[in-house]
Amino acid sequence: MVEKGQTKTFVRKFVPRIIKAALLVVITYLPLYFLSAFIEPLQSFLPWYEPLTNIFAAVFIIFLVVGVFTSGTIYQYIFGVARALVVMIFFIYALNSGIIDLAVPIEGSTINIMVDLRVILAMLVLVCLLGIAKNVVQAIDFVSAKVEMKELERV
Repeated sequence: MVEKGQTKTFVRKFVPRIIKAALLVVITYLPLYFLSAFIEPLQSFLPWYEPLTNIFAAVFIIFLVVGVFTSGTIYQYIFGVARALVVMIFFIYALNSGIIDLAVPIEGSTINIMVDLRVILAMLVLVCLLGIAKNVVQAIDFVSAKVEMKELERV
């Protein structure tokens, strides 16, 4: 049976996190919703991007909620690394490794357009790698602070 004190502690600990997660989901989903509305006119040229934006929004929001619920623990940083890896893999997949080839039909003929986005993809991947490094350093700092607190308690 759950005691009354444990229930109050649970409510005090998780209700603010639930409210924060819900607020962040709304704030995060709105720009992604408008982004998909902007991509809709390009649907005939880029038919694979609309499902990708929906998948990206769902995965990013899941990692956002998990990050809020695990804040204050080491798992926050583990999920931060996982989020950066997933975003990096998503960009590599969505940008077709940096080369996008489009076939545009114009007046009975087809024009092939090839766009080289490797430099932009490289910048996106480097930003994701910086996010991974940041989370690893923060995890090391978190663990070292916990060890310092335990050593101070022994003294």
